[in-house]
Amino acid sequence: MADQPHEESAPKLIAHATRWVDVDGYPYIIEVVFTDANGQQHSIIDKTPLFWFDNDEEPDLDTELPVPAYLDAVILRPNLADGRVRIAIDHRSINNDGYAEFTVKAQQLT
Repeated sequence: MADQPHEESAPKLIAHATRWVDVDGYPYIIEVVFTDANGQQHSIIDKTPLFWFDNDEEPDLDTELPVPAYLDAVILRPNLADGRVRIAIDHRSINNDGYAEFTVKAQQLT
């Protein structure tokens, strides 16, 4: 990862890389989306090296999107009602509304 090292043991939020935002220079900028426990979809746009991908391989321009993507997460409040957890995204990425904390279903974490 170019900007910050991944921690393989940290929990990860399961998401999907859905579209290229900027491919004029490397690293490419990609949109990654996920839905929180309340059904609200969130979009995070950042450089591909800031996300995890299956087999630890970043998608390239020939990759058919969407593909699974994973975000490093910190569990802030485990064991909330209805199998929910409160998490923070563990790098500089935030969603399009400026939030870095989310309530998600526990099964959305690896």
